[in-house]
Amino acid sequence: MDNRHNAWTQREGNRAAARQEFQQTRENRWSQIEDARGNRENWRDENRQARQEHREQLWEYRGDRAEEVWDQTRDLYDDVFDDRWWRAWGWGAVTGLAVGAIVDPWWWWGSASYEETAKFVTGVEPEPTYSDYGSSIVFEGDTVYVNNEPVPAAQYSEPAVELASTVPQPPAPLAPEAEPSAQPESAQAKADWMPLGVFALVQEKKGDPVMFFQISINRDGVLSGAYSAALTGDQRPIAGKVDKATQRAAWRIGESTDVIFESSLGNLTLEVSPVAVHFGKSLTQTWLLVRLPEPGPAAQKQALPKAPTAPPQPSET
Repeated sequence: MDNRHNAWTQREGNRAAARQEFQQTRENRWSQIEDARGNRENWRDENRQARQEHREQLWEYRGDRAEEVWDQTRDLYDDVFDDRWWRAWGWGAVTGLAVGAIVDPWWWWGSASYEETAKFVTGVEPEPTYSDYGSSIVFEGDTVYVNNEPVPAAQYSEPAVELASTVPQPPAPLAPEAEPSAQPESAQAKADWMPLGVFALVQEKKGDPVMFFQISINRDGVLSGAYSAALTGDQRPIAGKVDKATQRAAWRIGESTDVIFESSLGNLTLEVSPVAVHFGKSLTQTWLLVRLPEPGPAAQKQALPKAPTAPPQPSET
């Protein structure tokens, strides 16, 4: 914990000038992004360069926004989603942690590449699909523009909303019991759940990171984990699922279906990714999920995150 705190403190000092520059140029940069989205009618085949320039500009902004989120969160939320936190809430099988199970308290903070995730989840294609909300998927009122082609919003969103609304609440993701002699491969082979990480949920333009998700997936593509709100103290499990054919991922908080979160399995393996937030049937907004790095092993240097410098590749929806 000391190593982690020191690493974040050093990073905060090194980033002071960059953080100030981003905050001073935020309004102008965001205005340019919004103007470009409004000119989407010109993004036909003959104007693909303008579309690509907009996408690169958007992802440069998202990278700087992620850096700002990391500056604000640092190691301030290390007591969320560790073994003590899960025991305190006692969701599902996690209560078993109280009976002497030997687990890494930061297991839930772990992340996985798409390749690792595709090997773990049965029946998922080996190549990821990235859903670029706000760029190739833009919500405007009753219409969604998918690669600049209009689709009724209800038609586009219904599968994701149905996916998250109907899945029963799964048990909390339980870390595999790690016997002292067990190899990491064997422990993972026995695991029912794979952690995808801890994420800050933030508005795309600006706003403090005060809402957090822990998201895990099982071999059937069911999503479980938890939501924690720093300001309100709201602590609830999440439930969702991945459509293996399309890789669309959707989840809800607790039993409420008033707000549904939609992403893709590929997105959930990135450091920073857009997420569609469906507020009922009438409003959808693009927010960001920013992964928080897991605490490093004792006596080792804490690995700090790096923001993306380009849009994700190779495929998108």
